[in-house]
Amino acid sequence: MRQISFLINTTVNEINHISLLLKSLKSNLDGDKHEILIFIDNDNQGTYEYLKSIKDQYYDLKIITHKLPPCIGYSRNNNLLIELAKHDVVSYIQSDMVISPHYDTDVLKELKSNMILSSTRVEPPLHGNSIEKITKDFGTDPLEFNLDEWNKYSVTIKENKMMGYFFAPITFYKNLWLGIGGYDTLFRRSREDSDLVQRCLHKGIQLKQTFGAIVYHFTCTSSRGKDWFKKDNIEAQNRVKLQEQADQIELKRFVRKWGGFNHGTEKLNKYDVDLEIENSSKLPPHIINNIEPLFSRVWVDDATVNKIVTDNISKEHESANKLLNFTDKQWEKTSKYHNLDNYSEIFLLQDDHILEYNVKLTIDGNTLENSDFEVINQIHKIIENYDKGHYEYGNTKLSIYKKNKINNTICTNPKFDMNLLIIE
Repeated sequence: MRQISFLINTTVNEINHISLLLKSLKSNLDGDKHEILIFIDNDNQGTYEYLKSIKDQYYDLKIITHKLPPCIGYSRNNNLLIELAKHDVVSYIQSDMVISPHYDTDVLKELKSNMILSSTRVEPPLHGNSIEKITKDFGTDPLEFNLDEWNKYSVTIKENKMMGYFFAPITFYKNLWLGIGGYDTLFRRSREDSDLVQRCLHKGIQLKQTFGAIVYHFTCTSSRGKDWFKKDNIEAQNRVKLQEQADQIELKRFVRKWGGFNHGTEKLNKYDVDLEIENSSKLPPHIINNIEPLFSRVWVDDATVNKIVTDNISKEHESANKLLNFTDKQWEKTSKYHNLDNYSEIFLLQDDHILEYNVKLTIDGNTLENSDFEVINQIHKIIENYDKGHYEYGNTKLSIYKKNKINNTICTNPKFDMNLLIIE
């Protein structure tokens, strides 16, 4: 059998999930010489000591810790796991998953060189039904999970069926991931997967889901906390609300990069467009902040407005820092390992009309109406379908001089100091 590097990252409150996942790997893989790498990004339950105590029970289990407080972050630690993997085929499994029997055989059967292969999730009925997953309740507590019953059930639902989709767990060739730069560390709490999907679409990489490889997924324990679905748990619900705020910020970052949003239904193309706002003081600042991600630069004609909207976007990392327990000093120290939006180049102050641009959309705070947002929200599709020239739609004015498409296919992350890692 071809050897696989199985990749797992883990953080706080996940020791029971990790223990269960490892038991399923030990009992349900056909091959006995695979590599298992576990990245401990944060630890409050003695996960490191536990993994050290069972390390000898596995053929090739590596434990990775680091010297950065408090954590490296999901996008980066995934990339690091792939860089460290010794086998050509790598398989990433989230810590709150359980694999089905013959999992390695099942994914190797379907994997191709130009493909990222997703397995099918079985989940408890916490979300609505959808075609890409199977709803079946094996509980929400890993300590109460019946692995024997799961093993009997999971083999009965395997199908020789594929569809186009992407979500973890994923299996792929290491060089494919490295070739497009892996996850973009710009995304700290979500949307890193949707960004990767867009780059795969532009690169011609196949995104497939097999119904022949199955996992159980406890759902959202890392991002939302283990009790996120319990409405009477105030602490858990406060964290859910904070994660929702962080999700909205990540969505803004995605739109800032791609000019729109989808999770793989079509290629997105963003063009270099300047937004010129006349009488900007007549618009509520939050409106300006909401439409800003669609444009490369936003020019306002009022210094007070410029300060307000700039201050607003400068706070975009606050939600993620609260969720990840970063102090301001810690984030200042570790932010150099993340891609960051350059906020100083987004909002700009202007006294007169912009003279140099590729494409410019002009709006007026005195005349802007709700119907004009149809143009603003579809600006990149409009540019894609129109030739050079000047156009007016409602109260907006569009000038196309040169259509300069922004190329985001390859992600380049800041270089990481590998001396910060401890590998045992």
